[in-house]
Amino acid sequence: MTVEYSPEAVSTASRFLGDDPVGLRAALDAADALADDPDPEASVRWGATPWRRLRAGRYRILYVVEGELITVHRVDRVTAR
Repeated sequence: MTVEYSPEAVSTASRFLGDDPVGLRAALDAADALADDPDPEASVRWGATPWRRLRAGRYRILYVVEGELITVHRVDRVTAR
C-alpha cells in the first residue's frame, strides 16, 4: 500500500515542527506505518464516514483507505484532558 499526504495534512502537521519535532516525527512514522497495516489497533472509524482516526502519542491522524492508497488528510495535536 501507498501512503500519501494531502496538502491540508502537510499544512496541519507543519504547525508543530517548531515546538514538538520529536512527537511530530513519531506521529508521521505511525502514519507511514499504515502502509503495512491500514487498520492498526489504535485506529477507529470516524463516525459514519469512510475516514479513520489514529491516535499516535499527542497526535490524531485522520486518513482514508481507498484500495491500495491511504490518504492522510489531517495531523492534529490532541489537547490534554
